[in-house]
Amino acid sequence: MPDITAIQFCEYGPPEVLSARRVAAPRPAAGEVLIDVHAASVNPVDWKVRAGLLQKVFPVAFPMTSGRDGAGVVGAVGSGVDTALIGRRVCFLAGRGVGAFAEQIVLPAALAVGIPDRLSFTDAAALPLAGLSAWAALVTAAQVGPGMRVLVHAASGGVGTLAVQIARDRGAEVAATCSRRNGGFVRELGAGDVAFHDAETPFEDRLSGLDVVLDPLGGDIHRRSYAVLRKRGMIVCLSAAPYEDRGAEYGVSVKTAQVLPDPAVLAEIVARVATGRLRPVVERVLPFSEFVASHRMCEQGHARGKTVLRIRQSSDPSK
Repeated sequence: MPDITAIQFCEYGPPEVLSARRVAAPRPAAGEVLIDVHAASVNPVDWKVRAGLLQKVFPVAFPMTSGRDGAGVVGAVGSGVDTALIGRRVCFLAGRGVGAFAEQIVLPAALAVGIPDRLSFTDAAALPLAGLSAWAALVTAAQVGPGMRVLVHAASGGVGTLAVQIARDRGAEVAATCSRRNGGFVRELGAGDVAFHDAETPFEDRLSGLDVVLDPLGGDIHRRSYAVLRKRGMIVCLSAAPYEDRGAEYGVSVKTAQVLPDPAVLAEIVARVATGRLRPVVERVLPFSEFVASHRMCEQGHARGKTVLRIRQSSDPSK
């Protein structure tokens, strides 16, 4: 059986604990597909798992392959899976413990969501985890719809760029926080009122009466967000820094979005990208060899949208 390259770590620590290792190529079992991975996205959860910050919540078995989502081509199928899927271009969110920073990955066939030919692998790789996170928060948890007023924190990041667009697409009035340098960019995505986290006037002194706050950060941002909500409003949180639930004190609800592989929702997100209603934002595309740098950049933050690793060169350079 041939070997493949996978980016793994055998202990918690800084980005330098990552290494490129040769491992046995995976083989699809019944109901599974093997995907030749062309691109994998880099997410904050990747470096947090590697650094050991989430070991009480998401314990891992070493060696652990980094990454959660990506895009590629179905190269083989297990028994019970339609062979017509071979050669199909797909994107995916893998389950926890199944790393995407690898030349090949095996997943349940249902998790491989088809992508149109005109959508590049690098753009498609940026969609699954960020898109499903934004959808779980705004659509599933908060049921954002026409006429609602929504605040998206960290609006220039991977989740934030898609969250602004999803809220706008669903008819909401969108406010956002970001750095001053990203203000124009976030407005182009659909935010009407943009508060800068590096401005003298804090966002809670500028905004009020909101229906929903999307909080991907926790900590101090979470504490300050209660003041901008109307009574019976809602803060929806993603896994980040710890926070104290003060919903009862302010007369609002606090929910934590459950982000799981959901091929039906991912297919809906891809369809909206295909029709131009949403667009992925990829600031950096790095070669596979720059996996350490990709984790370091993600840990430092401040990117617009996503950083993506190009794992394979496509015959079409745009893919």
